[in-house]
Amino acid sequence: MASLDRIRTDGFRRWYERQLIDCHAWLVSWFLGLIVLVSGIEVAGGGAGSRSSGALLALGGLAVTWYSWKRYHLLLEIAERLGEQAVCPKCEAYGKFKVLSSGPAPLPDGGDPSLENHGGGLWLHVECRKCGGEWTLK
Repeated sequence: MASLDRIRTDGFRRWYERQLIDCHAWLVSWFLGLIVLVSGIEVAGGGAGSRSSGALLALGGLAVTWYSWKRYHLLLEIAERLGEQAVCPKCEAYGKFKVLSSGPAPLPDGGDPSLENHGGGLWLHVECRKCGGEWTLK
């Protein structure tokens, strides 16, 4: 729900920009985790004393790599799905809307199942600031 509050207070464009920055920070974390993973494999291939420390380093790198990739993919998917729908259907203004209502539960029509799985059923009923047109982002 923190994302909904940010969209309401900061606006969609700033939220979207911040979301992309956050998800790409997770991509950098993934890359660093990959480096740690490969380093751990290299250290584990050394002498008997370094085998356990190399294995721990490799497992830590694997955990960071896996978690970072999941977060990156999740944040990017939510941002892209909402970003694709942020265009007013009447005047085609991008991201210039105010949130009228929102919810964490799926809409009665079912909504998008992949977004419900990743975004907790997030939906926004919005009104365009330019022309007053209303639509729902799901």
